[in-house]
Amino acid sequence: MFRDGKGTSRDLLGTVLTQAADGGLLLIGQDGRLWTIEPPQLDSRADQQSEFEPLRLDQQGLALKAELGERFEIVTTKHYVVATSAGKPYAAWCASLFERLYSAFQNYWKQRGMDLDEPEFPLIAIVLKNEREFATFATRDAGADAATAKGYYSVEHNRIVLYDLTATGNGPATTATEISRRLGANPFNIATVVHEATHQIAFNSGLHTRLADNPLWVTEGMAMFFETPDLTSRTGWRTVGQINDLRQKQFQEYLAKRRKPDSLSTLIASDARFTDAELAGDAYAEAWALTYYLAKSKKEAYAGYLRELSQKPRLVWDKPSDRVSQFQQALGNDLRTIDADFVRYMRKLK
Repeated sequence: MFRDGKGTSRDLLGTVLTQAADGGLLLIGQDGRLWTIEPPQLDSRADQQSEFEPLRLDQQGLALKAELGERFEIVTTKHYVVATSAGKPYAAWCASLFERLYSAFQNYWKQRGMDLDEPEFPLIAIVLKNEREFATFATRDAGADAATAKGYYSVEHNRIVLYDLTATGNGPATTATEISRRLGANPFNIATVVHEATHQIAFNSGLHTRLADNPLWVTEGMAMFFETPDLTSRTGWRTVGQINDLRQKQFQEYLAKRRKPDSLSTLIASDARFTDAELAGDAYAEAWALTYYLAKSKKEAYAGYLRELSQKPRLVWDKPSDRVSQFQQALGNDLRTIDADFVRYMRKLK
């Protein structure tokens, strides 16, 4: 029994992931949500005799309806539980897309020697009716910045939240063909949705660890590497890791006009560029470019680097020098040589 950040008393069945020296706890609930509990918040604690079990798909669906309201419909697939106020056709289309992404993601990394896990918890998506409903929910759930996006992944709640991108003045699309047609007219929209779904898969397959010190260039570069599907393909991805035209264009402009000699080292050492409004666009573009370069030209070393990162402990934050050192151990000590090869490789993609 504990009191959450709003002072509400909660009785949580979960398992302890980390216990701090002062008695603070990091718990994971049956729905996969992470809870950080400081000692003053903890009222009582009892060990359970039975083994901890995540919610099943049907149980998770019922829990989402209890949280969101009876008007929400539930769509389930092998890995996903989708709660929607946008109607089942669009939710089912999204769930199908996510399953295709899941298969593409798993296959890509397993072919490169990565031993990925099956998700321990059902993968949750909330699909809201329209942009207005999304903005209201997102502001309450994740803050005002999230409300301006097309969707987001919450590391804490372990779920993606999005809205019906096909809804127009003529109403929502009601068939898979019409949904694909409308989304295909604006590829950036669907790329954003896939971007967030990639985060969720990566954090639930053991490639990233939630609340560990995951460098943003790694997690964001990974999501951008997968973010654009081929909606005309039955699988959704004819190939993984094609050139991301939007990110490539911005990186080439950055390379020609603004990139400084220490750009690679600052990207690796710190997340600061991603949180600076003036620098974030170039940081994202360079994160995609570096991920593309490593995935294509240094496959084994990059996979080894990702394995090392996946083992990082939760709630332990590295110094910038530690981040650089870990990169160098996996990919090479001479950053200037790596940077020169990286730039030369990306310039050939024009």
